[in-house]
Amino acid sequence: MPKSIRSVLLATGLIGVLAGTVLATPGSNLSPTIMSRGTVSETVHFNTGEVKFQTKAAVDIVTQTITFGAPSTSGWHSHPGVVLVTVASGSLVRYDAHCSPTVHAAGSAFVEAGNHPGLVRNESTTTAAIVFVTYVVPEGTADLDLRINQDNPGCAEE
Repeated sequence: MPKSIRSVLLATGLIGVLAGTVLATPGSNLSPTIMSRGTVSETVHFNTGEVKFQTKAAVDIVTQTITFGAPSTSGWHSHPGVVLVTVASGSLVRYDAHCSPTVHAAGSAFVEAGNHPGLVRNESTTTAAIVFVTYVVPEGTADLDLRINQDNPGCAEE
């Protein structure tokens, strides 16, 4: 392969790698605090009334408090498992991969799961929002890996 073609291919590949890094959307003005962490070593299968809960292997359960400053954004992200979120105070707007917003006021809750990207924002300029988050993730998931940066799926505003 001629040197000029190799150079073009290498430059194109490098641009692709760097573009992926630039497109990822980290959060801003967030204050997360992990409160507890534990491992459920055995598989679990419960079907009680309106709730069904099942694991296929050992999982870690991590509880975290996150303060969303005014204003703030989670950035586009996903999670390696299931995340249960309760809004304790303030109000948040969650955007799905179709750019559809859903408002979550204090006392409401929502669930995030798998590789479905989402973005959560505190759109207030004066009032912080506090959420309690429970992650159910594969055993051994590092704290830094509870949140996976994702690219903006094409929404106009972030």
